[in-house]
Amino acid sequence: MYLRFRSLCCFGMVMLAAMLLVPATQAATGATNGTVKVMTYNVNEGSDYVEVLSAQTFPEFLQAVQITLNQVTASNPPLRMQAIAHQIAITQPDLVGLQEVSTWFVGDQANPAVRYDMLQELMDALKAQGLDYQVVVVVPEFQLAGPLPDGTNWLFVQNTDVMLARNDKGDLQISNVQKANFNTLLSLPTVAGPVTITRGWGSADVALHGENFRFIVTHLENYIAQAPATLLIQEAQAKELSDGPAYVPDMPVIIAGDFNADALGTDASIATYQEMLSFGFTDAWGARYPKNPAPTWQLVDSSPIDTAFQRIDYIWTLGNVCPLNLSLAGAAPQDKIDGLWPSDHAGVRALLRFGCQ
Repeated sequence: MYLRFRSLCCFGMVMLAAMLLVPATQAATGATNGTVKVMTYNVNEGSDYVEVLSAQTFPEFLQAVQITLNQVTASNPPLRMQAIAHQIAITQPDLVGLQEVSTWFVGDQANPAVRYDMLQELMDALKAQGLDYQVVVVVPEFQLAGPLPDGTNWLFVQNTDVMLARNDKGDLQISNVQKANFNTLLSLPTVAGPVTITRGWGSADVALHGENFRFIVTHLENYIAQAPATLLIQEAQAKELSDGPAYVPDMPVIIAGDFNADALGTDASIATYQEMLSFGFTDAWGARYPKNPAPTWQLVDSSPIDTAFQRIDYIWTLGNVCPLNLSLAGAAPQDKIDGLWPSDHAGVRALLRFGCQ
């Protein structure tokens, strides 16, 4: 989820067993020497904040904060993080880039209590499914806060991007971990004052199977048709990414991210997609499956089938890296749990080879 002007329960035993049964053919799609398995997934923090941003009076703003909390609760983060962990388990990627891994707080303004810690919930779910991952970097992004209508409690959210790496592979080495926020950011007016939407990136240099490369996780600003300047902000962030952490002349680069830029051309954000191509990056999905549109957003819980119509989640590569196999995660009807998609985005899995023939 992200800022767009558009539109706690547990698994039953049978469903839990089904989710933990990894298909043998998919699990066998493993990385060997000269290859790497990566994944990107926007895990959906639970709200688009539309009501908060649209409120015209302070009473409307108070109600909007309550609506936001209700939306997050209805999205059931703990349950969905179990479903996300299952999607990771299917191919057990070496590296994972995650967006919208948020922590929600409710309570006294000075000392609110954690209501949902999506990163901890995900890490617990990965461990419960027998997976051993480490958190490489957490990139703090925007923070939002507002009072609830009861006049006592507040709602807070800390949005982050996260990079995970397998912790059970002796030949996977991580170094030179970095993170930063973009210089070009979106500021939005609200009844409570202007809000800056902080976005950024995290990177790490990786040694795996005798190969060295840089892996980056990021989340670019959303394009809002009613605010054309948002496209310029998105393009500027892509340029900062290209000129900054992705500028590594001596090794390949792999980027896992929600770029909010639609490769299918449903709106003007395709310009950012074309910009990335002009910088020399390869869209792994587009290169491997040029005739398969594979939209990744928006999966609507009320629909039993895939409703995605934009492809905005990417594995980008730079250098001598070729896509061998890619697949979507969490977009099949059987991936729903208690009527919920794991996220409103599909994830993207990729098996990449260093050295193109």
